Amino acid sequence: MYASSWRARWPLAFTLPFALALVGACADETTSPTLTVPLRPNAAAGDVYLVTTPYDSGAIGSLRWALSYATGGETIRFDPSLAGKTIWVNGTIGLSVPVTIEGPAGEGITISGAGGSGRLFNASYTGTTTIRNVTIMGFNSGISAGPVMLTTGGSPNVVFENSLLHGNTGGGGTVVWVNKVTLINSTISNNIATSVASGNIYGAAEGDTVVVINSTVTNNGDAGVVAWAPITIRNSIIADHPRNNCFRHASSYPITREGTNVSDDDTCGGPSEVVIADPKLAPLADNGGPTMTRALMTGSPAINTGKACSVSVDQRYFQRDAQCDVGAFEFGDFTTVSLTIDPNAIVRQATGAAVVTGTIRCSRAESFALNVLLTQEQKSGKTLTTVHAHSDVPVACSTTARTFSASMMLEEGVFEAGSAVAEVHTLGAEPWVTPGSASGAVRLFRGR
Repeated sequence: MYASSWRARWPLAFTLPFALALVGACADETTSPTLTVPLRPNAAAGDVYLVTTPYDSGAIGSLRWALSYATGGETIRFDPSLAGKTIWVNGTIGLSVPVTIEGPAGEGITISGAGGSGRLFNASYTGTTTIRNVTIMGFNSGISAGPVMLTTGGSPNVVFENSLLHGNTGGGGTVVWVNKVTLINSTISNNIATSVASGNIYGAAEGDTVVVINSTVTNNGDAGVVAWAPITIRNSIIADHPRNNCFRHASSYPITREGTNVSDDDTCGGPSEVVIADPKLAPLADNGGPTMTRALMTGSPAINTGKACSVSVDQRYFQRDAQCDVGAFEFGDFTTVSLTIDPNAIVRQATGAAVVTGTIRCSRAESFALNVLLTQEQKSGKTLTTVHAHSDVPVACSTTARTFSASMMLEEGVFEAGSAVAEVHTLGAEPWVTPGSASGAVRLFRGR
């Protein structure tokens, strides 16, 4: 149950099965009031509306109906039966007050333009609208900018959290064009432009400021992040655009770079400011969480390179590591390493070197080194001395177990027949390789 600022108001869902339900009736009512059907939601700022139907055309319980009655500050949520489903919008919705639109964190909600025509929102409010756990796709604003949202009045800001914008089309402008755009744990990918007006570059977001935090902006035509004002990027990927990954309409607008950012051109910064490389992203896919995401592939420079991370989970609500990955997706498909040490080792009679052997197997092909350490206690009279030697051995690891061999030579003296302890650790492996180790007792035997 959601708390509200008023009492003795009852949700419409009690009387209308397909109504927009207002959640927040008091739990301490002692008598049941007479229920009536109001002509509109009886709600105050901060209340919660529940969308109960995926259909549009002004139907009671629809997203359009909810927003038409919002007075500012409300949260729009969705009936559990709609989790993972598509909400169809048949034409542009006027958004005149700031609200929060929140899909379920587990399966999310898709808002789609029926037939691919029209813009989703004409924004004429002053304040901040938050859109969370939502996929927005299939909107087409024709030759105009902003198929997802466009400023038509006021001073609107919008924050996208754990959301995806893809498959939207707009000409001569951007996917989102409002005063301030903030992306947090979100992906903007595979949006297209029907035309690019002279001096006006298509991009993912545009406004008085653009802030991109642990987000992925890729494969949009023609540009990535476009602004008439300052841009801030933190631990984000902006790459794979035909024109510029970052574009400012005046050179006086600064780009602030925080953490580590990855781009495959130098329009977001030079090599001392961003990592200029292929981010190695997989196509959009269902990788869990409320929306599709673009997974990091092995070899991506985004893995384990984030700095000053301000978000603890990724777009899917998967926990981020202590050193977060760059972009909206936290890599989890780590290569695992299995190591064994043979219980017997030979000491070469001529040199006194011990040869430690074992096996190594990886969940995918990798190349790195093994650091092998051999320790032995030796007795000289009544004195016990611990001696040890180590060796670094390059290995080519595969899904089939392979043998490794390390020759261990003491700087002074030789290894003796008897007991010893061997340890082996991975060394110099890539960030997507989980460190492996093994240790065990070894019996040393004299050999030729």
